[in-house]
Amino acid sequence: MTRYLDAIECSNQPFDISFHPNRDHLVACALVDGTVEVHDILNVKNDEDKDEHDSILSSMAVHTQMVPVVNNGKTTTRQASCRALAFSTDGERLYTGGSAGDLATIDTNRLCTFTSSSETNLLCHIDSATEGTLNPLVAMLPFRQSRLLATGDDLGGVRIWDERLLGNGSKATSRGKLHPGCILSWKENEDYISAFDHSEDGNTLLSTSADGRLAVFDLRMARGAVNGKTSCRLSDDQEDELLSLQIMKNGRKVVCGSQEGVLSIFSWNTWGDCSDRFPGHPSSIDTILKVDEDTLLTGSSDGLIRVVQIQPDKFVGILGNHGDFPIEKLQWNSNQETVGSMSHDNYVRLWDASILHGRDDTGSSVDDGGMPSNQSAASKPAKSEVSNDSEDDWKDSSSSDDDEESDEEEAPTMNEQRKKRLKTDNEKFFDDL
Repeated sequence: MTRYLDAIECSNQPFDISFHPNRDHLVACALVDGTVEVHDILNVKNDEDKDEHDSILSSMAVHTQMVPVVNNGKTTTRQASCRALAFSTDGERLYTGGSAGDLATIDTNRLCTFTSSSETNLLCHIDSATEGTLNPLVAMLPFRQSRLLATGDDLGGVRIWDERLLGNGSKATSRGKLHPGCILSWKENEDYISAFDHSEDGNTLLSTSADGRLAVFDLRMARGAVNGKTSCRLSDDQEDELLSLQIMKNGRKVVCGSQEGVLSIFSWNTWGDCSDRFPGHPSSIDTILKVDEDTLLTGSSDGLIRVVQIQPDKFVGILGNHGDFPIEKLQWNSNQETVGSMSHDNYVRLWDASILHGRDDTGSSVDDGGMPSNQSAASKPAKSEVSNDSEDDWKDSSSSDDDEESDEEEAPTMNEQRKKRLKTDNEKFFDDL
């Protein structure tokens, strides 16, 4: 059965989480009061006396502005919040986005070392990183080996930043004027940007929006032009909010989670309309996390983390639940042994992911056929022993085709193992009674 590890308690409700790409025990949390906290999950896993230990490693107030808010025709102010954050791909920097539309870059090494963080940790702070006023920065994705950062705002704008051009210190820019670090900008969607993903080579960026459209940006065509309208393609209106996004099937498929609980599956380079739909979630699919090319985790507003297989479409089981709270974010730690999940409370929950990698209860790995890996390796011929130029390939061409078919049949075997060890929706229902 799935093992719930523990929960990290934040000082306030988190809006986003990001695990360090190299240190598997560090996770950063973006809080509603504008603070960024870094927690050490080893202090949680090894903590037998909860009263004497605390997982928090450091805390830093980053987004401290007062933001104007209009309620019933009256304008008041409130404390800004940290809406999004992400570690750079090398882990040297932590990017954060605020509800005031500002973008900050923090020195990760200093932030993860000193418990009393100071302004010296702040490498860059751009006051106006989004277009217009009262336009929070709500999504971000670093890619291309820490050179580029994609950000999305509450009004549907997408920008690409080059971290080498961000500069040092606080950089205040007037609204309507692009910062020198912004190398590309689009405004194609009409509602907030909900999720990002990119192709393996980093040349194509994808985003989903609550206006129901998938946007595909070709960064090669946009080179040299800050406004890259010709490099963007939009899907048809799916008549449903698209809330999450993940590239699957070795780049051949793009899976989008929707407000109505449907997984819309697009074929690569066919962006007009989805090629397949996988209904079944009773509530919105707010976040998606890739397990392998055929399997993903979905976080839904009904509070359940489901293991789902894509094409053939099937529900494998349930990894965990947050009770009555919707799940807003799922993410791996760097060694993919732990899944972190975030909801509408002050906790980041940690789940043992060994079952998702085919390891049995003793920790040994299991191959696709259900056999321990040390036995299966001895019984299977090594691929390197087979030569593509041998004459046997001509004689055994039909048998090789059969092998390919058998491989396709064995592909879901891993999910069959997972299904035996995971709870189904019905089992979870009766557990709650």
